[in-house]
Amino acid sequence: MSPRRGPLAAASRLLRPGTWKQWARVANFLGYDGASILEASQGDGARISPTVSVRNGSRIVLGAGANVGQWCYLWAGDTSGRIEIGDHALLAPEVFVTASNYDFDSGDGPVAGLPRREADVRIGAHTWLGTRVVVLPGVTIGDGTVVAAGAVVATDLPAGVLAAGVPARVIRRRGEPR
Repeated sequence: MSPRRGPLAAASRLLRPGTWKQWARVANFLGYDGASILEASQGDGARISPTVSVRNGSRIVLGAGANVGQWCYLWAGDTSGRIEIGDHALLAPEVFVTASNYDFDSGDGPVAGLPRREADVRIGAHTWLGTRVVVLPGVTIGDGTVVAAGAVVATDLPAGVLAAGVPARVIRRRGEPR
């Protein structure tokens, strides 16, 4: 027996609770993440994927021509930690940048109950962060630096270098022989 077709079948699908629950999930996702994106300060020509997760968007600054790829996370601090992304910086898919982290050395007990440590993150102009790079609070990445995919940037990186690894370390200066 073939499934029902026609206007009545379409109407019955619209009346199902599961259909409306799914639409509510989509609206919640777009409302939660999309609203924060609109708060971010964007320079001319800056592009940000609609799938980017933004927290505290009023503390995020995107430079002119910056490009934030799909499924990235830009999580500024709740009270003070800012994220500044320089002109023409490129963030590949799934890059995670946070200006806030739990201060797990401040006491015992559940980590979620501990205070947070917030510190500004600065990503320089003309940088490129590869897929799934993680940038932790308080880090400055210098202009023109390239960070290889999968690296975890826990300390400052100078300008004009190639960095890789966990934790990220300088491999060489850009333009030097390999």
